Amino acid sequence: MSDVLGPQASLWTCFRIQMRVVGALTLREMGTRFGRDNLGYIWLFLEPMLLGGAIGALHLASGHSLPGGLNPFVFWVVGYIPFYLFRGIVNRAPVGIAGNQSLLYHRQVTVLDIMLSRHLLEFAAVGMALMAYLALFGAVIGDWPREPGLIVLGMVLMLALAQGIAFLVAAGSVYTELFDRITHLATYLFMGLTGAFFMVFWLPSDLQAAALTIPTVHCFELVRHGLYGTAVPTTYDIPFVVAWAAALNLLGMAALRKARRHLVV
Repeated sequence: MSDVLGPQASLWTCFRIQMRVVGALTLREMGTRFGRDNLGYIWLFLEPMLLGGAIGALHLASGHSLPGGLNPFVFWVVGYIPFYLFRGIVNRAPVGIAGNQSLLYHRQVTVLDIMLSRHLLEFAAVGMALMAYLALFGAVIGDWPREPGLIVLGMVLMLALAQGIAFLVAAGSVYTELFDRITHLATYLFMGLTGAFFMVFWLPSDLQAAALTIPTVHCFELVRHGLYGTAVPTTYDIPFVVAWAAALNLLGMAALRKARRHLVV
């Protein structure tokens, strides 16, 4: 690298170098996970598209209508794909460090860099899948997003929440294999509570208050507000989610820093 870190290195120089490191790790992760054979990198966004489409098609075929007259296929697809982002980041966290531990031999590669590169790749994959579906819904049935910015905000907040949890899970996995064994089960059990498959206004008033104590519910409500606008009522509290995301990420980064001392490179 042309930049050499020294005692007088500026914060901006350090930031640029770390962004290069994260970019290189992201490209490496793409090659490791998807390779260059057959469909290769296309699976990056094809996998969440296929899974989201399958979920939507199954519920459409069931013939059940939704409150507010919502299109079942659109609702279930746009519900499942953000959950796929959350699940993908958290479920892959237990092997995030172990699978890339040899990279820590390089002085400029940190545990945080490794985790960030994996999360950015997941976000890019799911983001492309969601954009493709939104464009398809708009072109075919004329159901364009009312406020796209809110969809982006909801997805970014979902990324931040999932990332904070993933940091904690990855750090815990350095000490015990228990996290690897229970994380997948926990995310599936949590699926029904995330807000992926219901809207707050569908619930009785007492359950609405309970649902809004779960930060992911606010993310889904944000995404649906961006999709439907004022056609259906939505309830969310952005500062509440930001506070959760900040707390989880700060705790997670502290846990990663402590776990790094126990790694043998």
